[in-house]
Amino acid sequence: MSFGGTGRTVGGYGEFAEGGLGNYNNFSANDDAMGEDKPAPQPLSAGVARNGNRSGMGGFGGGGMSSAALQQELHWLKQDNHQIKGAVILLEKDRDNLRHAIRKLKVENSRIKLKMKRMAEAIKAGGGAADSMDSAATEVSDLLNDLDYDDIGRDFILVGGPQDPFSLRFEATIRDAAGIEHKSAERYYWYKMAETFGDTETMAKILAAPNTIKAEEAMKEIKGFDETTWNLLKMQVWEEGQQLKMDQVRWIQNLLVYTDKTYIAVASQDKVFGTGWRKNREEANKSQFWDGENGGGKALMRMRDQFRTSHAWAGPYEEQETEKKHTELKRDVWRRFDSNKQSGFRGGARGGARGGMGRAAGPYGGRGRRGGGLGYGGRGSYPSRRNF
Repeated sequence: MSFGGTGRTVGGYGEFAEGGLGNYNNFSANDDAMGEDKPAPQPLSAGVARNGNRSGMGGFGGGGMSSAALQQELHWLKQDNHQIKGAVILLEKDRDNLRHAIRKLKVENSRIKLKMKRMAEAIKAGGGAADSMDSAATEVSDLLNDLDYDDIGRDFILVGGPQDPFSLRFEATIRDAAGIEHKSAERYYWYKMAETFGDTETMAKILAAPNTIKAEEAMKEIKGFDETTWNLLKMQVWEEGQQLKMDQVRWIQNLLVYTDKTYIAVASQDKVFGTGWRKNREEANKSQFWDGENGGGKALMRMRDQFRTSHAWAGPYEEQETEKKHTELKRDVWRRFDSNKQSGFRGGARGGARGGMGRAAGPYGGRGRRGGGLGYGGRGSYPSRRNF
C-alpha cells in the first residue's frame, strides 16, 4: 500500500489496509523502505493484549482512523500508562528498601563497635582493684541487656508520655538526699541542672512552679548553662531521678518488677536516653530502625534486676493489683503505633527533617530560646512533651 501518495510501501508495520498498524515486532531489519529511520518502540500492551494486530483501525490512505478505533487506541495507551506507573512504584519501593538495608547495616556496624569497646573496658576494669568490680558488673549487666535490636522481637515496652509511670515526666512526688521534695523525676532532673550551674534563682522557680509547664519555662532560663558540661552528667542525673522514684513509690517498683524480662525501650529522639525515635513515629515501634543507645531503658532494666533479687509481694492482693495495672498500661499507654490503621503514612518515609517530628534536639539536652529549650539532647526546638 502507498503511504500518503508516495508510492512507497511501508513493510515494517504491516499492511495498514488489512487490519491496522499490525505487529510492531514484524519490522524487518532488511526492509530499507524507511531508510535509516528506526521503528517506534512497541507499547507495553501491543502484541500481548492485541496479539500484534490492532483491528478496526482503518487505512491511512483510505480516510484515516475511525472514531471508535481512536477511542480503542486511547484505551490501550491508558493501560500502558498504568503499567508504567506501576513499574515506577515498584522501583521506588525497591529503592527505599535498599536505603533502609544500607542504613541498618551502618547502624549495626556502629553498635557492634561500641559493644566491643565497652566489653574491653569492662574486662579491663574487672581485672583491676576490688573497688572496680562494681563498675565492671554494671558494664557486664548493660552488655547482657544490650540485645541486638533485631533479636528483641515485638515483646518490648515503649516508655514515654506523662501517663507512663516509667517515664521521667510522670508526676510522682519524690524526696532527694537533702530532703527536698520534687513533684516528678523530671523536675528533679531540671533542678539538678540548675544546681550544676549555680543558678539558685531558677532552682527555686522549678520547685515552686505550680505545674510542669511553668517548671519547664523556668528551666529554659538557666543562667550559665553549658551543654558540653551537662552532657557529661545528664545520664547520671536521669538515672538518679528514676532510682528515687522506684525506691519511694512502691506500686511503680512493683510494676517494674512485674515486667519480668521484657525489654524496655525509651521512646525519645535523644540517642543517649532513647532509641532515637519519638513515640508517635512508626519507626519507634520497629526495633530494626532504632539507632539510639537506649541508655534510659537499660538503666530501668538494671534497676529491675536489682529489685528482683530482694523483692517480695506484700500479699496476693498487691500482686493482683499490679497485674491489673500492667494490663491497663499495655492496652492504653504502652500500646504501639499501628501503621495499617493510619492514613497518609508513606512507609515511614522520613523526608526532610524526618517529617517535621524528627530528631531536632530533645528536651533533655541543649538549650534554645523562642520555643526552644534545655533538653535531654542537643540544641534546637523543644519537641512535644508527651513523648517522655
